[in-house]
Amino acid sequence: MAIVGLIVLWPRAEEKAPEALTVVVPADKSLRLAIREGARPFLKAHEDVDLVLVAADDEKMHAYEAMWRKGESGVDLLIGAEEYLARWSREEMIEPWDTFLTQRNIRLSSASLDAGRVEDTQQMLPVALELSALRVFSQSAVAQPATLADLAALAAQLSASGEPALAADWTGQWAEATLLATALAASGTSQNVGMLTARAEDALAWWRRGIAEGWARAPGANESAPPLLWANQRTWFEERGEANAQLMLPPAAADNGTICVVYGVVLPKKAKRKDAARQFSEKVLVSEDFQIAMAQRTGLLPALVSAWPELKGAEWEALIGAAARSMPLPPELRARDTVLRFAQAATRCLNGELTPAAAAEEIAALASNAEAHE
Repeated sequence: MAIVGLIVLWPRAEEKAPEALTVVVPADKSLRLAIREGARPFLKAHEDVDLVLVAADDEKMHAYEAMWRKGESGVDLLIGAEEYLARWSREEMIEPWDTFLTQRNIRLSSASLDAGRVEDTQQMLPVALELSALRVFSQSAVAQPATLADLAALAAQLSASGEPALAADWTGQWAEATLLATALAASGTSQNVGMLTARAEDALAWWRRGIAEGWARAPGANESAPPLLWANQRTWFEERGEANAQLMLPPAAADNGTICVVYGVVLPKKAKRKDAARQFSEKVLVSEDFQIAMAQRTGLLPALVSAWPELKGAEWEALIGAAARSMPLPPELRARDTVLRFAQAATRCLNGELTPAAAAEEIAALASNAEAHE
């Protein structure tokens, strides 16, 4: 009886609750579900980790940054913080990924790596990329345009009276991507982003001509879905069930590439669970299984090259081919203020408020100031 009493009364060690690994993610339901499903094997193998996903917004980003300045943590990983990458890197608020990548056999696309490199340091671990692309709605199959002249002819063919066929997303980073991709399509050879910025005048003049001739839409004009949209690959992915939806690349993209937007992960210096964060990045975010599932759910192209052959279909093959030769928007152009002013300059030009030369001068100054600031 005494032994039984001792066993009952003896204090037992309480089970330690799993520590939270807090990951900030974009407000994209498909991506969140892909991350949560991809994390299941990792969480099963790491019972000391509990995954907490927090939807990102601008207020939260500013709050986290304020916490870091006070020496506090807040979060362990951030996905979708690309517009803050250059500043956080400059102010040494984030951990680089160079050592992580050299110690592991992870082959990521060169464009995606370039997008996360600030002053030769890999400040962002790329997860996915999205290319400047064309979505076409047509009753019959449409041939891939080889040149901007071919694209203009196609847009004229698809246009109706008072209904220009070609539109583009002139807001945010896609204004940058569309204009630079237009400049690349006109140049005939691969260039760096700085050289493409110098060709912004010609690219804006091409769009202005289309608006004047009635085959391209001015920004904000007639918001109905256009037959031909120059934006991002996910505009096609979201409509892929439609019988008349077709994905095309910008002219010359198959040979010279195009402009892509890269999404990735940053690791705060103040993160409490850095080792767990790195393991989660390796075992989940850049694992082949997750990368494939993410692509199929979201329409984003994996940053992991070994996942590319697993994506079947002509559209994926076209995107993969172009991605191998594409250039990303650099970190300095992703900063919020630069993106906003770039889009405003392009919109004012296309709406007739600025000449292409004046708008191109504003854009060149923006890019130059951003690079100098870095």
